[in-house]
Amino acid sequence: MKSYRLTPTAIERVLAGGRLLQCEDFEQHYAIEQEGEGEVIALVDEAQRFVAKALIGRQHKGLAWIFTLVKYDPWSADFVEETLQESLHQRGSYFQDEQTTAFRLFNGEGDGIGGVTIDWYAGFAQINWYSQGIYQYRQWFMDALCKKLPQLRGVYETCRFPLSEDEAAIHHSYGESAPHPLIIKENGVQYAIHLGEEWMTGLFLDQRDVRQFVRTQSQSLSVLNLFSYTGGFSIVAAVGGANRTVSVDVANRSLIRTKENFALNDIEVANQHEIRVMDVFDYVQYAKRHHIQFDLVVCDPPSFARTKAYQFRAEHDYGQLATQLFDLTAPGGLCIFSTNHSAYSRQKFLDDLTFAGKKHTGNFQLIQTFGLPTDFPTSADEVSAYLKVFVFYRAD
Repeated sequence: MKSYRLTPTAIERVLAGGRLLQCEDFEQHYAIEQEGEGEVIALVDEAQRFVAKALIGRQHKGLAWIFTLVKYDPWSADFVEETLQESLHQRGSYFQDEQTTAFRLFNGEGDGIGGVTIDWYAGFAQINWYSQGIYQYRQWFMDALCKKLPQLRGVYETCRFPLSEDEAAIHHSYGESAPHPLIIKENGVQYAIHLGEEWMTGLFLDQRDVRQFVRTQSQSLSVLNLFSYTGGFSIVAAVGGANRTVSVDVANRSLIRTKENFALNDIEVANQHEIRVMDVFDYVQYAKRHHIQFDLVVCDPPSFARTKAYQFRAEHDYGQLATQLFDLTAPGGLCIFSTNHSAYSRQKFLDDLTFAGKKHTGNFQLIQTFGLPTDFPTSADEVSAYLKVFVFYRAD
């Protein structure tokens, strides 16, 4: 095993709980860049004293992930099994909750091994691989899952790193195939999950707490759900007693999938629950022209979006979008802003929203924040706690 010297700043961050390593964290930049995917390396200080061990796994977040601070911990199948076992133990309450049958089993660096996440959907596991380095050890994870989860019905895998032309990015790799759709529950609300079809399965599990909040706040309200995907926020709003919901997403699939989720919960769409397949930015302008306002506005855009007329980058454009959404929020109403962009810092996001609120003629106050739920543990790296959600109340 090769040893590489970390910079003093990197060592300080590692000892404080950081697990992500960039090229600039190493004294020998050129040498570390030559390391192959999946290589295990030792990390030392300037006196050659042991600091940690890491696995090379290049992805958009960085070059490598630390997996242990213990000198004699080996990178092995047993280590993976023990780490997975601990994550399953931490999810014990989720397995016992009959009202929630979908959650995250393993959250990468937050559970001790970066570059891989595993989601649970009513007996089926969905593994997401983010680097070629960790993917080389996929069999260790598969064996551990099968050994530790006797109730496991099947496994799907998604590779989110560059592949050769003959390799499939999404595939079913173990056990029985999931029904199409697979019906799961979250706090008693049903959703349709589509495994093995696309990277996104039909529900963002990390928004569970925010959906529950929307459900509790929606009684007799009008709700606007922007970038609505399969309508999750609209569904919980309707279950919570909203008198009107409007779901807006540019993707054609959003209409079919949102109707599907409404039907699963015995909610008639009709005129009370409107689904619009159109550019969100066009709808915002339409609502402003017609002086349409809502009691509750939810905005959860992708980090980057491009349509025929617009281009949106969260870190550059969210503030301007927030200004317009404040216009659509009725006095006494709530506006919920969300981003999962790991490079858009929590403080910068909040500063942009606060600035937008202060420019507005209305009186907007921050009343609630959300991050990742308990089945999404994080490391001390800022990019690990990627989900940032802020709720503003319009006082007048």
